[in-house]
Formats: sequence, structure tokens, C-alpha cells
Amino acid sequence: MGAKGRQIVELDVGQLVQELKRAYLDELLAFYSYWITAAVAEGFDGEELAEHFQEEAKEELEHARRLAERIQELGGDPVVPPSQWEAGANAPFTAPRPDRTDARGMLEDQLKAEAGAIETYNRIAKMTFGKDPVTYHLVTELLADEVGHEEFLENLLGKR
Repeated sequence: MGAKGRQIVELDVGQLVQELKRAYLDELLAFYSYWITAAVAEGFDGEELAEHFQEEAKEELEHARRLAERIQELGGDPVVPPSQWEAGANAPFTAPRPDRTDARGMLEDQLKAEAGAIETYNRIAKMTFGKDPVTYHLVTELLADEVGHEEFLENLLGKR
């Protein structure tokens, strides 16, 4: 992004980059969580979830890519060593359940993670509304995706 694009951002760009970086690290952790859970899930229910979790992993990685681009547009650097991902994120890594056949538990764990992502994107949307239309547009798109993920997981758990 050019100088004028950064100039129209009516808030502390450094603080915004930090918020976006935390969300970016959340997405990288979510990607890995879905991906590794899909890889290790066992049993009939686990096999059924693996395909869904693989698709979710792809979506979370795409979210991370989009956030990395915005961080760079704002003059930030998205490069963070993997050993520092969890410390820099909003939420901890969601590890697969020790019981690899506990599909319901895996769904519950991912549902909690999605709720955290919804809170994060809602917070950033409120922060950028009327002050940074480009970031606002991005985070509201990501928020809509996360709301959809949450609804899907709730449906699988019979919570609707």
C-alpha cells in the first residue's frame, strides 16, 4: 500500500498491525489445529470429521494469508518464527484430544476456538469502523467466515 493508503488510516497503525498480527497468529494456530486433528482423528466419527477439518484448515490458512498481506500493506512484517506463534496469539493452540476417537470433544474444542476468532474479528471491526475501510472490509469478511464455521460446528453437535 502506498503512502496515501496508509495516511487515510485514522488510528494508530502500529497498534492496528499488532492486532492484525495476533489474529494472523491465531489463524496459523487454527490451521495447524484443524490440520493435525484431521490427520490423527480415529474411529468412524473421526473419519467423518477429518474431511471437514481438512477443509477448515485450508480456509484458516487462507485467512492467515490475507492478514499477512494487510499487515505488509500497513508497513508491518508478518514473519514470526513458529516457536513464537502461541505467545503472540490471542488464544492458545487447540491440540487434538488424547482420545483420538472423541469426535464430540474435538468439535467442542474447535467450537471454543471459533468463538475466540469471532470475538477477535468483532473487536478489530469495531476498532476500524469509519477509520480504516480496507481493514474493516477484510475483518468483516473473515468474521462472516468464522460465524459460518461456528454455526456448522454447532449444527454437528446438535446445538441448534
